[in-house]
Amino acid sequence: MILTSFLTLLSCRNNGQKLQVSAIYTEPGRITKEVTETGSVHTYSTRKEVTERLDPGIVMISKTKEAITFRIQGNISSGGHIINKVKKLRFEKGEQNGHTITLRYYAEIRKYPGKESAGVNGYNYTKDETYRLPDDVKSIKIELYEDRINDASNTKQKPIAQKIFNLFAKI
Repeated sequence: MILTSFLTLLSCRNNGQKLQVSAIYTEPGRITKEVTETGSVHTYSTRKEVTERLDPGIVMISKTKEAITFRIQGNISSGGHIINKVKKLRFEKGEQNGHTITLRYYAEIRKYPGKESAGVNGYNYTKDETYRLPDDVKSIKIELYEDRINDASNTKQKPIAQKIFNLFAKI
């Protein structure tokens, strides 16, 4: 009984730190337009997103003296004859300049051959992270990049989201 309770607590803690990936679904729709030059009516098929697409960003969840907890979120497009999937979220500690430290996160995106379902337009991803604060840090800059693993055109990366948290008012 005690072992089961202990394992349950461990699994709850690990689920908060896992990368959550969910599909962005679409549904078919029809649009009717009249062409003014000819006077004829044309009907077009379209797809409308049903699932909300998350804006790339970093959101602070909580802050204590010892640690900061924040959420990293974003989305990728996927459809057609190539499937794009988020493999993992990789962390690279950046440099520390004075009282500011830079943390870099890379969303590793992998291309797979095949055909994506017509109802899927992409994927949302979120992950909650906790970072232990060194004593001399007064601000944290967090950057999010996309790292396309097997893409030859991936030359220079620019951040898709960045946020600076000022920690002058320590709790």
